Amino acid sequence: MPRVVQPGRLSRRMRVRYNARRKLGLLASAKRIMEEEGLTLRRAAERLQVAHSLFVKWQQQRAADNDPILAMLKSKKKANHPGPIGQLKHLEDALLRFIFEQREQGITVSILSIIVKASSLSPIFNEKTFIARTSAVTRFVHAHSLVYRMGTHESQRKPDEVAAEASDYMGVMRQICEGPHRDLRFILNMDQTPVYFTMNAKRTLELIGVKTIHVRTSTNDTKRATVAVTITGSGAVLPSMVIFKGTPNGRIAKKEFSDYPTTHHWKCQGNAWMDEGVMIAWVDEVLKPYVATAPEHIIPLLILDSYRCHMMGSVVQRIQELGVEVRHIPGGCTSLCQPVDVGFNKPFKNRMRKQWLSWMISEGIVHGTTMQVGSMGEGAHSSSREAFLPSFLPLPHPPSSKGMR
Repeated sequence: MPRVVQPGRLSRRMRVRYNARRKLGLLASAKRIMEEEGLTLRRAAERLQVAHSLFVKWQQQRAADNDPILAMLKSKKKANHPGPIGQLKHLEDALLRFIFEQREQGITVSILSIIVKASSLSPIFNEKTFIARTSAVTRFVHAHSLVYRMGTHESQRKPDEVAAEASDYMGVMRQICEGPHRDLRFILNMDQTPVYFTMNAKRTLELIGVKTIHVRTSTNDTKRATVAVTITGSGAVLPSMVIFKGTPNGRIAKKEFSDYPTTHHWKCQGNAWMDEGVMIAWVDEVLKPYVATAPEHIIPLLILDSYRCHMMGSVVQRIQELGVEVRHIPGGCTSLCQPVDVGFNKPFKNRMRKQWLSWMISEGIVHGTTMQVGSMGEGAHSSSREAFLPSFLPLPHPPSSKGMR
């Protein structure tokens, strides 16, 4: 077997440090030499050119109940040695308190903000170059297991304040949703979600070491449609209403919508938004036919967020004329209280992205063009229909029923 030569060897002119993985490798090599060649541990240590006392020490550690070598591997540390004292050691408590206080309030924290805070606390640290301060803060962040994370919830208020209001609202709604006059099939939630014509990812597979990563985009990355999704407490998904940008009675509405499936509803609005007119159309075309099937003793309940057109008097009156009770979710609480946000949008968007990628692979790339969905202006609605329609089909019940619970 080949000899494993360590720097410094037995001359001890240079002190050698072994990380946990190297220690385990040397122990395994020594054991194999002892078994194959019948040598003692001391002879195996000489063969590997590592001090015999180190092998004895490592074996004792491995035999102990709390194996420090294995614990070091699990903690992903390279060595047990703590290393030199960091430049921010005297500011550690103050900086950690600053980070935790900011995060408790939902405020973003970055390397730059920590540099600014540390510079304000220590004039000596402030005199260092920006590169030196950045390196020191980066080491400080890594030492305390802090990493950059993508935000999953956005609000204009503190998280604990929103959580308290959301909890109170949920307590009230549980009482409202109970009783002989309620039926899960007729407890509904409607919300709008944007669907972009192009869903280019920002990450891609590439060879290790490549410094410049090119990702092709389209001039239509910001073009989108709005999908009005309605789910019930029983897990059913009502027909969707898809809103494109255009004139309500323009060319798209007159010439293209006639070829679209009648299982869903299609509208045009100047900005592809849900406004008062589109909202009333949703009430007449989606809500009204569904609640008409409710038993006489059941009072349907519709839960909406505090979006402006949801709270307009004309819209609320139109809904109440159908015998439907309307309840609005407090502002800032939709990420916690709205069933569509909690249990539907994520699987719906995942399904939409998968369908878009399948369409691009089979159509856009095969035809030798980088033209994305929507790149031909308003006439591309037929292309977006082919790409997106399968995703508009009702999802399985678990996502929506989970959100209602």
